[in-house]
Amino acid sequence: MDVSLFAALIGGIIVLGVIGDFLFTKTKIPTPVILMLAGIVLGPATNILQSDIFFEIAPYFGTFALILILFEGGLDLEFDLVIRQFSSALLLGFLSFILGAAGVTALCLVLFQMEMAEALLYGFIFGGTSPAVILPVLPRLSIPKNLKTLLTLEAVISEVLTVISVIIYTNILREPGHYEGASIINHILASLGISIMLAALSGLVWSRFMGYFSKQNLAYMLTLGFILLLYTLTDFLGGEAAITILAFGILLGNSKILAAKSQPILAKLNSTLNIEKFELDEVVKKINAELTFLVRTFFFVFIGLLFDFTLFTNEVLLMAVAFLAVFFISRFTTVNLVRPLSPSLRSAHVSSTLGLIPRGLATAVMAFIVLDSRVITSESLLPVVFAVILASNLLMSVLVYYYESRHKNNSEGETAKNEP
Repeated sequence: MDVSLFAALIGGIIVLGVIGDFLFTKTKIPTPVILMLAGIVLGPATNILQSDIFFEIAPYFGTFALILILFEGGLDLEFDLVIRQFSSALLLGFLSFILGAAGVTALCLVLFQMEMAEALLYGFIFGGTSPAVILPVLPRLSIPKNLKTLLTLEAVISEVLTVISVIIYTNILREPGHYEGASIINHILASLGISIMLAALSGLVWSRFMGYFSKQNLAYMLTLGFILLLYTLTDFLGGEAAITILAFGILLGNSKILAAKSQPILAKLNSTLNIEKFELDEVVKKINAELTFLVRTFFFVFIGLLFDFTLFTNEVLLMAVAFLAVFFISRFTTVNLVRPLSPSLRSAHVSSTLGLIPRGLATAVMAFIVLDSRVITSESLLPVVFAVILASNLLMSVLVYYYESRHKNNSEGETAKNEP
């Protein structure tokens, strides 16, 4: 490809991302869909970019994008809200994943005549939603901050369950006698314990460090390097890296507040802290927001580039539509089950959360892992994954647009009533 054309494509994608961000505030069409459609146009539709070369780097680029998106999401969350919403988010995430995975598994067994092992893998792969898609949309939704916190935590929990379930079940199929019920539970608990411990220790150390150095040149680059190393260390020790990065972001973003809360305890120990030294500089936050926007923009275009419409047979499309129906029904059921127990959900209209069902690159990566392990040899898995990713994001756009338009009309109606 000509260098000038490559530069034009990069510049065009960045401009499209900015325009998409602006259009979301006006049209309520989520930016991810616009960018994915751009990727489809550049890749499978016109072959300007050959999608084959992107499959090998998909896991690496997707992981880097997810790290930045989770870290930014953590920085924007308030610690008090996280504590108050955590139990509801945990319940919502578990129920959403279980109902989604069970529904997909049942469909695969009954409608598509799969074996139990293959049907369960399909259920686990498609059970969880994608925080990489949901987190960028949440800040622009017309919903209260406490509900945004709840839905952020739920999306991360749902994806973590997807990753853990797929990896554990794949290992069970590889070595049937090696895993038992107790060992699976211990593995999950150990993974969560490692993640939380690393997030707490790194958050404590780095918040103290950034209090002194966040105003220095290259402070953000140093933080970015630390985040990537933290992700690697968590994965090496057997933890769940997504939880670690989100929790680390929360602790770093709320370090000044947490330092203030610890003052009474320290006073009893005849010790004090300079609270101002724990405040993260706004320049660091802005640089992170800019870099996250850049990577997120290319991430969604990248997903579009991976599509191959020649593989979309009638059976693949039927499976995608059936799975979407499961996602919608399980989402509606989950929200209504948890709603009486959660003030945040109770105070919001049901339609405000129904659209948050998209699947993303984590679903695709899990599918690659399953196929690489050769525990199943389904030729339809990848086409179904890509069809579901595109369709679920389009459905999210329709439902988000419906809610935001309805909310805007209601707000204008209330304003008109209150005017003399």
